[in-house]
Amino acid sequence: MTPVIDPNFSVFGLVQRVQSSGMLLNHRRTMSMVSYEIENATRIDGARTRLFSGFQYMSKFIPQISRYTEIALKAESVYVFGVQDVSLPVLPNIHYVPLQPSDQLAKEWFLVSYGREYFSALATEELSRFHDPDEQRIFKGVWTFEHGMVQILHEWLSSAVDVQAMSITDTDLNLARQMKLISATLERFSERLLKRYQKSVIASEGQTVIQTALQPALAGTEKS
Repeated sequence: MTPVIDPNFSVFGLVQRVQSSGMLLNHRRTMSMVSYEIENATRIDGARTRLFSGFQYMSKFIPQISRYTEIALKAESVYVFGVQDVSLPVLPNIHYVPLQPSDQLAKEWFLVSYGREYFSALATEELSRFHDPDEQRIFKGVWTFEHGMVQILHEWLSSAVDVQAMSITDTDLNLARQMKLISATLERFSERLLKRYQKSVIASEGQTVIQTALQPALAGTEKS
């Protein structure tokens, strides 16, 4: 059965209400690199996570099919959200969640990756319009590694698509592996950032991200 999403449901709104820490982002290109590296924790590093990926419109997913086919081979499952403005192929372990253009989630770009050894989330809201030229599109967003926040997002999104949430207790978490994967995520992010945007304002935002990224993760490790 195809899930019907509450038109008022908002990943970004939930993060804004609940978050206690996270990195504020403004640049679309920075957010693109962040989502790419969250995906790479599964695609490259093999973290078995459940991924929820919001593309706003499915036409934005089409160029990512090859990449997501690789991700789905290693993920627990993958859920792709978007307004269905194109035909979509059947792909193993990838589930499509159709949105209406008026849905709040159609205005949001998000990626939630949750599992025992890795958890991270990017939640953004578009302030411009989807069909504006990319260079004119404006977002505001948050990137977090805070377990409590990512867990809540995973539970809410699992409920939204009518699947049982993954049962992961605090004692199940492999925080040493999480820290290792965060380090790999940030190292790749930093390399791409410095290579492409070294002299731009995006680089400044990216360096702030790198400097603050480990704070909630380290706090969680210290409590274990």
